[in-house]
Amino acid sequence: MSNSILQPNDKYCYVSGSVINLDKHHCIHGIGNRALAEKYGLWVWLRHDIHMSLHDRDKDLDRYLEQEAQRAFEKTHTREEFRKLFGKSYL
Repeated sequence: MSNSILQPNDKYCYVSGSVINLDKHHCIHGIGNRALAEKYGLWVWLRHDIHMSLHDRDKDLDRYLEQEAQRAFEKTHTREEFRKLFGKSYL
C-alpha cells in the first residue's frame, strides 16, 4: 500500500474527521485508474457510510475528491502528466 499524498501521516475520515470504521477510497477510479491512484497516493480514508454514499449517489463529493487528488498530484507533476495518466483533467 502506498502512502496517501492527501493524508500522508494520518488515518481519519477526510470528510468528517472520524477515526472509526474507515475505508480506503481511491479518489481517481474506474478501469485501470485505481491501480494508478494507488501508485501515486491519490487516495483518502473515508468513514464507511460516507464511502458507500459516495459510490451510490454523492457525485458532488466524488468530483471534489477527484479535484483534490489532482491538485495534490500537480504539486510535483504537471497537468499534462495527469491527463496522460488518467485520460482527463478534473480541474
